[in-house]
Amino acid sequence: MKTKCIIIGAGTYGQVYATYLNEKYNVIAFYDNDATLHHKEFFNIPVKGGDKEALKISKDIEVFVPIGNNAIRTSIIRKFREAGFKTPSFIHEKTIIDKTVNLGNTVYILPGTNIMPHATIGDCTMISMGVNIAHHTTIADGCFFSQGTNIGASIQIKELAYIGISATLMTGVKTIGRNALIGAGAVVIKDVPDNAVMAGVPAKLLRYKG
Repeated sequence: MKTKCIIIGAGTYGQVYATYLNEKYNVIAFYDNDATLHHKEFFNIPVKGGDKEALKISKDIEVFVPIGNNAIRTSIIRKFREAGFKTPSFIHEKTIIDKTVNLGNTVYILPGTNIMPHATIGDCTMISMGVNIAHHTTIADGCFFSQGTNIGASIQIKELAYIGISATLMTGVKTIGRNALIGAGAVVIKDVPDNAVMAGVPAKLLRYKG
């Protein structure tokens, strides 16, 4: 019998995860704080309410939170953990992750991703399709890596950093700052400060988040 689970976040990313999770889980419901989605169904899975309603369900039901917004995803995962729910990782079978990689808790990794030896992946991190992460890179909690990103060796990526589609962080970069945003297709060749928004080839500072 499949383990029952719910998905917090009924948007397109949540729907993708419902498809993947359905291979091993019985996905019984979505929950989403967008009230316009309540009482709808996606792939015969109902949206039953927001996360406050989800906190009332049985703690035997496991919880997945595949939401792209780093702060929201991390906050909700921690809220459910503190309430006593299981928030397992999801790592697609079509990934290559060396046995020396240090994986945190509640990590989501989609197919085609390759993580080299001695990398560290923090809690609540979300990694999309076809991401390459080189050796000795350390990724802090709550980061997001979009499809096709390439991450060089020995880089420290701080909490809540967001790396856009097909961006490249070159080996030689030492630090990507907390809550930084790297735009799609950017090529980062130097360290990035906290809260910086970077884009271009090579990547340049556009602004700081408020």
